[in-house]
Amino acid sequence: MTISDEDREAKLIFIEAFFEEFERRIERLPKLLADSFKDEALTLCVVYIDHLASGHFGGDQSNNENFSRALRTLSGDSLFAMIHPRDLLEKAAGFCHEALPLLESVVQNHPNALLEEALLRRAVQESGLAEPVKQKLNSNLWRASIASICYSHIRGQLVHGPGSGGLLFEDSLYKGKVGVKVDFDLLYRALRSIYDSVKTKSLQNAEWFGNPSYPDRNKTG
Repeated sequence: MTISDEDREAKLIFIEAFFEEFERRIERLPKLLADSFKDEALTLCVVYIDHLASGHFGGDQSNNENFSRALRTLSGDSLFAMIHPRDLLEKAAGFCHEALPLLESVVQNHPNALLEEALLRRAVQESGLAEPVKQKLNSNLWRASIASICYSHIRGQLVHGPGSGGLLFEDSLYKGKVGVKVDFDLLYRALRSIYDSVKTKSLQNAEWFGNPSYPDRNKTG
């Protein structure tokens, strides 16, 4: 349903006010960290990412999928889209066991390296796997992404306990260097980028979180 220009302008005022307050919350996080509230700062950082991701992508996807998608596509950091080889093999054993020989071959050809999703998709497409298996595998590669690992091992542990100080992949090879660290600074930069993207789309479209399916919080019966 289309809305009048007057209603659109009124809605934009509410949306902009919401994001201004949200940004004030984000800007308080480095102060929390500086005041030795590291866990609190990191917890709020991932909760804010979760909030923006759920609002923007919404739908029937899980929180994990929305959170991971936001980090992979809106953070501006390609690290979050990289696939962790050990996690890929562990996850694939559950959701796509028949693809394990192919995946093991790819992993062995890139020892200790974080893998680009595009590389894996090419290997899958060129394989002799049945088409339904290819589709299932490709649609679930994100589950082994660094973004998804952040959801389970940082966001999950901080919110539900026992806490997390971040992640260190000390043997992982990425961009020619060994060792990958996911800490507050990295996630805070991602949060800022996700916030900027979601806010921009929200104001461009006059939709909450830039999502036309998001419930209109100002609509009355």
